[in-house]
Amino acid sequence: VIFLHGWAQNAYVMKSRTAKLEKKINQAGYDVVYLEAPHLLPMTSTVEIDGKEIQITNGQRENAKAWFVYSSVDRADASMALEETPMEYVGLDASIDQVKEYLMQCDGNLCAILGFSQGATFGHILSELASTAKQKRHANLEANPFAKIQCAILLSGFPSMHNGPLSNTNTERANNKLDLKSLHIYGGKDTSVPKSYGKKLANCFDNPEIYLHGKGHVIPHNNALCERVLGFLDSALNEES
Repeated sequence: VIFLHGWAQNAYVMKSRTAKLEKKINQAGYDVVYLEAPHLLPMTSTVEIDGKEIQITNGQRENAKAWFVYSSVDRADASMALEETPMEYVGLDASIDQVKEYLMQCDGNLCAILGFSQGATFGHILSELASTAKQKRHANLEANPFAKIQCAILLSGFPSMHNGPLSNTNTERANNKLDLKSLHIYGGKDTSVPKSYGKKLANCFDNPEIYLHGKGHVIPHNNALCERVLGFLDSALNEES
């Protein structure tokens, strides 16, 4: 199970916030891998206020990472994240290539992605690549490492608005619903990414499974959620075997 952290987080932060879930997944016989996004976000930005350039602080985390950024001018500017208009995700290719390189080395029976927040949006993009690769595999076309992704667990995410081709895969954005098994988890009290975005993301998939929790923009680690995730992974494994 490939874990993908959120905006301005990193692999260490994701691991520290999913320790219980990771333990449960390991006990069920699955391995967990924490990938880290390639783009480092600056701790300060320069903005113009009343004609004067002012330096502002973006946060205290020194190793804040992102799978892509929304502005080539100010890499820490996430104000466009929830805009529902097509845009280019700057630096996306590097993240796709990083996952592709890992998948080429992965030979397990089941490969799943689990993404939180921006990691879930990146997971949407990876799901597009996986769905397309799956169709080509069934048509006996070229082998594609993204075909190894058999399911996606997306937490507190929002639909991708990236409007360009996906890396060097020659894959255009999908117009139809994605043929990939998916579980969508979002919080009823989430004010960072309201649940309406999670519903829209789920609607991008065929037959999505939904788990609504009563918390905010967090990864819950209660027993009910852990069991739901494990049941989903077992189901995906049984479908592939």
